[in-house]
Amino acid sequence: MFTAPLFKITAHHIKLIDEISTLKERIQNSKISVAWKPILQREAILRSAMGSTAIEGYVLSMPEVEALSNGKTTERLNHSETAVLNYLAALKLVNKSQNIQLSHEFIKKLHSLTVHGMLKETAIGNYRAVQNYVVNGYGQAMYIPPKPQDVQGLMDGLIRWGNIESTEQVPVVSSAILHYQFVSIHPFVDGNGRVARLLGTWELIRRKFDTQCIFAIDDLIYEHKSAYYAALKSAQHSKNDITHWLEYYLEIVAESLDREWRRIASLPGTKKLKEALELTPKQEKALKLFGASGRVSARELAKTLKISVQGVHFILGPLIKAGMVKRFGGRKTGKFGTAR
Repeated sequence: MFTAPLFKITAHHIKLIDEISTLKERIQNSKISVAWKPILQREAILRSAMGSTAIEGYVLSMPEVEALSNGKTTERLNHSETAVLNYLAALKLVNKSQNIQLSHEFIKKLHSLTVHGMLKETAIGNYRAVQNYVVNGYGQAMYIPPKPQDVQGLMDGLIRWGNIESTEQVPVVSSAILHYQFVSIHPFVDGNGRVARLLGTWELIRRKFDTQCIFAIDDLIYEHKSAYYAALKSAQHSKNDITHWLEYYLEIVAESLDREWRRIASLPGTKKLKEALELTPKQEKALKLFGASGRVSARELAKTLKISVQGVHFILGPLIKAGMVKRFGGRKTGKFGTAR
């Protein structure tokens, strides 16, 4: 029988939720509207795929993940490459499914995409009919999930909770609960951790928390992998009390948002922006170059950005008008830099 987890909202939880809310608003209200948003979205997707699969032992570097996403594959994929490509496909489904309700069909489709070509066909997209175990690196059972005959009823309860009671919690909390409950049920033979993280991300998007889809948490979970498993274990061994797990999850979300905000806020001239301006990738690169090198000539910019000198003047025009960039010196010998 499905039962919602127990937890206490502590002073630290409240502090983290306030911090998350503040960071979220800063990002959404940032004066630089990210026309380069597709770049941030792509980076978030790649970091999610790299992090979530690495947690399960399928470790690739970010350049390798990016190459795979661009279609640069070998004739015969290894297990890590297959896992990453599968996860990228599942993330596409997550991002396209913002307006649906939680369902068995959606969960099974996520699983099918996640483990495609990695399990027997009978195990793909089907709830398990056998007992499974969560083991450590020594083969010792760390957690024994519910019996297979109980899985369907538990998943029915989780879906009812996800579609009704989840809205009683703020999105970051309902995301943490959905993630934990799914992992605890462990409804599939394999791939449960990846699907749990996909569902946690989906809940944040569905609840309109990450309206721009520009931040990821799976790479941070991988960075704090030991703490991740310790937090899950503490709940599973504490009669379904997820207070510690919730604290861990909120800290991960807060850290992810803080990193994203720092990236946006670090753009030179952000504080001097007089009106909302959408940056192109080349404009963003130019601003970063000014920040690293100071004043740069039009010819130097043209060489770095791989455009003509006339093209340099074209992309800098809006930045000069907005007060972010300034020309220093004469028209022929002058250089450009951030306005101070």
